[in-house]
Amino acid sequence: MRWITQDLPGEVARELFAARDAGAGEQQQTVILARALGHAYFREGGRRAHGLHVAFSDVEFADFSIG
Repeated sequence: MRWITQDLPGEVARELFAARDAGAGEQQQTVILARALGHAYFREGGRRAHGLHVAFSDVEFADFSIG
């Protein structure tokens, strides 16, 4: 299990809300979140782990806030 605490840019929230408003399902929104987490957390904004594929799966708990 991995606990991740990560700030994501506001563009990610806008993209998630736009996808939701356009009727995107949970799976499509999960892909957006996985891409954002992959870039920010695992690849450190493009400084490492180039080409790493990130899948956001088997999630037991997620807590999001907009600040």
